[in-house]
Amino acid sequence: MLPIPQVITQRFITNEAENLRAVSSILPVEGTQSEAPLWERMRPGMQFTGLIVQKEAGAGKAAELAQFKVQIQLPNQPPALVQMQLPAHLVQQQTLQMQFLGLAQQNAGKEALPQVKWGLQPNHPHSGPVNLGQTALLTDMSQADHGEHLQDMAKNAAGQASLVELSSPAKYLQRWLNSSAFDHQTSALQAQTVVSHSPQKPQVLAQDLKHAMDHSGLFYESHLKEATLGSRPWHQLLQEPQNKPHFAPPEMVAQQLQVLEQQRVIWHGEVWPGQTMKWQVNEQESSPQSSDEPVLNSLQSDLTLHLPNLGEVTVNIAMVNGRFNIRVQPSDSQALGTMQASRSQLAMNLQSAGLKLEALQILGDETKAQRRRYAAG
Repeated sequence: MLPIPQVITQRFITNEAENLRAVSSILPVEGTQSEAPLWERMRPGMQFTGLIVQKEAGAGKAAELAQFKVQIQLPNQPPALVQMQLPAHLVQQQTLQMQFLGLAQQNAGKEALPQVKWGLQPNHPHSGPVNLGQTALLTDMSQADHGEHLQDMAKNAAGQASLVELSSPAKYLQRWLNSSAFDHQTSALQAQTVVSHSPQKPQVLAQDLKHAMDHSGLFYESHLKEATLGSRPWHQLLQEPQNKPHFAPPEMVAQQLQVLEQQRVIWHGEVWPGQTMKWQVNEQESSPQSSDEPVLNSLQSDLTLHLPNLGEVTVNIAMVNGRFNIRVQPSDSQALGTMQASRSQLAMNLQSAGLKLEALQILGDETKAQRRRYAAG
């Protein structure tokens, strides 16, 4: 990615705004994701599975392709029924592994359809990764224009693959996802410097963590859009990795795809001098039967600290509609007793800090304790 030019013209800002508006238009709208068209619920690089539920009649023995009804399962969403043209030798109940590439235009004037890479998932669970070596288009059977899309797919099936064209960004993404370099990229974000020098001041520490995540480069394109629209100062983007020397695009792209696909951020580094931390934040999948109250904001945060006096401590924080459920697990039995004795004081401190605390549990890590007992004989 290119650094921000020092002189930005009005024409440049207008062009960038139009490009960003075109990209952001395919993002799902919060709160209506399950009702949006299928392709608006899919992000480039997203992986999911599909189960062949029906092979359409009418495919002759000599036909290479046939129409199949496939039930796909997108992450954290209800199943959806799609139509695909697949090799005629496939049968019902076979499972496909798929990866979304982007929208493909079949013919001029026709609506673009989702295109995926796919491979047949073997029956044996230890057969290794699935080879996603073939491509196919999807048509959503719940949409009113499904029949028209199906006819277009049938016309293009016999030797018409050249009519399917991906946009330039989709082609670049396809080449990158197929490269061996992508498989070797880590999905965890590694801090390059100490995050905070104020561990005794929770408010300052929280702001320092927020700043580190905000300037990590994971959200660079979103920040670029904000700067173009005037809601973020341009000079703030200069602090992100994309505008610094020795920037490594492949590693950042792998991390960004992981965040988009799994809605999860993994970070590790030195949170204050001498103290490392592993931190994971993700959207929490809530059960619709758990409460009649609608879930407006639901996050889960997991962090692991190696403290000088308490040893390794894992903290799981679930936040639903502003209320917190916290579980603390020290690995050391002596630290467990110390923390349990101070549980009431910790709860009071959290509540006095403004947290709406629903539950605070301090539990032992039974798995690690059992390992130590086993190792001791």
